[in-house]
Amino acid sequence: MPPMLLNILGVLGIPVMIWAVWSTTRLARVNRRGTAGIDVAAYGLLPRAELDPARGGPPAPEVAEAVRAAREGDWRPGAALLAAAGQDWDLRWDRLSALASVASRDERWLSAWRAERPKDPDAAAVYAQALLHRAWDARGDGWAKDVSAEQVAGFSQLLPTSLYAAQEAAALAPHDPSPWVTMVTAARGLVLPHEEFRQLWSELTARAPHHFFGHLNALQYWCAKWCGSDRLAHRFAREAAASAPAHTLLSVLPLEASFEQALQGPGPVPLAGRNPKSEINAVLNAVAAAPADDPRLPLVRHALAASLVLAGRGREALEQFRLLEPWVGAQPWTCHADPVAAFDRARAIAVLRSGKWSATAATAARGA
Repeated sequence: MPPMLLNILGVLGIPVMIWAVWSTTRLARVNRRGTAGIDVAAYGLLPRAELDPARGGPPAPEVAEAVRAAREGDWRPGAALLAAAGQDWDLRWDRLSALASVASRDERWLSAWRAERPKDPDAAAVYAQALLHRAWDARGDGWAKDVSAEQVAGFSQLLPTSLYAAQEAAALAPHDPSPWVTMVTAARGLVLPHEEFRQLWSELTARAPHHFFGHLNALQYWCAKWCGSDRLAHRFAREAAASAPAHTLLSVLPLEASFEQALQGPGPVPLAGRNPKSEINAVLNAVAAAPADDPRLPLVRHALAASLVLAGRGREALEQFRLLEPWVGAQPWTCHADPVAAFDRARAIAVLRSGKWSATAATAARGA
């Protein structure tokens, strides 16, 4: 290489090296300190102390009221809530799951409902899902290696009961996909063979071809940590997203599959998985088209925000963080020991990569 060209490359290389060191140092700082030292209000963000890990999104008032009534022993508001959902199957599932979560801890109100209306398919569906919640509570949220033999025994005992209860609920309402979502989820815990799972899945999709929550649970079945592999999970996610209507929130499935694959890797829990620009853009388009009160929307925004951060698209990630706050109780943050800290680190990286490093933040960073 000619000496003059070497000299030019040397001159150009010094600024690049300085920038790389400076950028790496800033990234290490925000990974360690999150938004400490950053004027978060300048970016439209909330102080870390105001972030709430209890939920992934704001509670719908009508759901909150039915849950409150159930805890006080009154089943009628919950029954009316499910009836009002009609055949909006995803809305119905969101409401049904909330009621089942209450019943899994105290089912006296549900027992009263079932006693007064023994053939009510809604009560039967809530009961089946409540048993499933109880099974998963018995197992715990830990990795398989961290689950005790006693936890596994409780899990294994409750899962078949939930499956049978879901079959009874399905018989009472042959058109309703909800009991089949419960069965598909139980199938994962029971590690049913692929052919048996596909039979359950075909029943669910015959009733609701693009059931969002059903697809999320089916994706878990196909993940390597349960009954499938990375290849099968990615194939399921991409085929489901491609076959769904335009601007569907099911476009988040490839992002979820990539995150699940990244979770199996060595080292600390990842922020997200890596996806092509086209897959991330598809989710951006879907959230832009979704109604603001869609109960699925916060779950999708959390995955999208993390993927945008990892892709270096800080400004777009900040927009998602603003729309999500103060709610941080969802994946990927809940896969970390401290969801608030994980969320805060991610938004600090988004600030860094947004190209809007404020004067206040820069001054604080220099003094660190």
